[in-house]
Amino acid sequence: MTMKIRASLLPCLLALAGCPSDLPSEDGTESATTTGSTGPTTATGPSTTMVADTTEGMTTTVSTSTGPGTDTDEPTGTTTGGPIVCPYEEVEGRPAVALELVADGFDRPVHAVGHPTEIDRLFVVEQGGDVRILEPGQTSAPGSSFLHVDVQGAGNTSIGAEFGLLGFAFHPDFPADPRVYVNYNPAVPPMTPIHTVVSEFTLDPADSNQVDPTSERVIIELHQPANNHNGGMIQFDSEGYLLIGMGDGGQGGDAFDTGRDPSMVHAKILRIGVEPDGSDDDPTACMGCPQYGPFDYTIPPTNPFVGDAAFAPEVYVWGVRNPWRFSIDPETDLLYVADVGQNQWEEVSLAASGADLGWSDMEGFHCFGGAPCDTTAGPNEVNADGLTMPLVEYNHQNGRCSITGGSVYRSCEVPAWDGVYFYGDFCTGELFALSWDGAVTDLGVVLDQNELPLGNGWNAYGDVFITTVDAILGGPIFDGKVYRIAPGA
Repeated sequence: MTMKIRASLLPCLLALAGCPSDLPSEDGTESATTTGSTGPTTATGPSTTMVADTTEGMTTTVSTSTGPGTDTDEPTGTTTGGPIVCPYEEVEGRPAVALELVADGFDRPVHAVGHPTEIDRLFVVEQGGDVRILEPGQTSAPGSSFLHVDVQGAGNTSIGAEFGLLGFAFHPDFPADPRVYVNYNPAVPPMTPIHTVVSEFTLDPADSNQVDPTSERVIIELHQPANNHNGGMIQFDSEGYLLIGMGDGGQGGDAFDTGRDPSMVHAKILRIGVEPDGSDDDPTACMGCPQYGPFDYTIPPTNPFVGDAAFAPEVYVWGVRNPWRFSIDPETDLLYVADVGQNQWEEVSLAASGADLGWSDMEGFHCFGGAPCDTTAGPNEVNADGLTMPLVEYNHQNGRCSITGGSVYRSCEVPAWDGVYFYGDFCTGELFALSWDGAVTDLGVVLDQNELPLGNGWNAYGDVFITTVDAILGGPIFDGKVYRIAPGA
């Protein structure tokens, strides 16, 4: 009999929540509350429900049907340019929240993103080192790869492994500009420190279904002092600059003192221009820590700390612990960062240019490690210490232990969900939601779906994707799936 990991069976499984010293705490009380009633409400009718839960009138179901284009030779909504046509029938009111299975059989999928112009083609990023193209109508992982990199611990599917292929992004002008970008931890010999590489690849001119494996151009390569807290998310912003999530270097309690050190690139979200400057110089950002090189990128002139000698010029946001998944709302341009906490508090923040999100003086809304701090500021307010407070937090009560950031719903299918941000907890499998319109509405748990949310995703329709894995107690994780947030029956 297969035993799936549930909250009651999780003493501390996951390095995403920290190294072994980061044991989830069971003391403290749940502080995240529902403060508004905007968002999905109960709907009735038949459904294929795996697990249902209700929070503030939000009923949740899991459907095993597939997304647009599944049963047609020419998928509805596929476009190669011009206006995007809605592929769904609009659902009125506030329906139940469901997960619609898109495909299964992936190796630890951490991200799923639609092709910019052929929207029904989904590019799924596997932690084991591959990016695979899921064509319309496919319901399981294809055998061929669009892109492959050799990663550290490629076959390590144990819970807690944080290294591998962690991020993927299309160039802002793709496919006219046929470049893509990845964030990964390359395979290294035994006893060699792990490092993070952000690289560029170019499409094979003879085959647009794969990159040219010889085209890799390393943009930045940095030492990781420990195996965990690598961050790994990448995404281009609306100005065409690349955001890079970089954790605090690992272990626990900000062991390497990067959270409060503005000269370090760890514990930051970086922002760079991907065009080469031709200098191949080492950056000044790491102030003496081991480097590998080459380093060939530009510093955006609009970065918030350009000209400030105390800061690495790449820094866009600082004071993060492990921003495993973040996302930009395509309508408001707001950057939502889900930062993995230490022993007690997980958080979602809005990260404006130059914001200090508080780690390691604060964890969520709370002072951390005995550091004095101002705890009087409200959601998204800057406190007296200059730290930006989260939108919401939740604690490690009932087995919760590690936040997985999602993305903002902008699909035409359910207008009532417009602007709702979905996210999850890796250890319990719960999905949560919130909305922000200058004030936060915490919608709490919207689904307990018995699988472990590992990653996020979106497409140009405004859909939200959640990637998950199953797990056996004491064993590996397996059967990675891609789901779409969809209305239930």
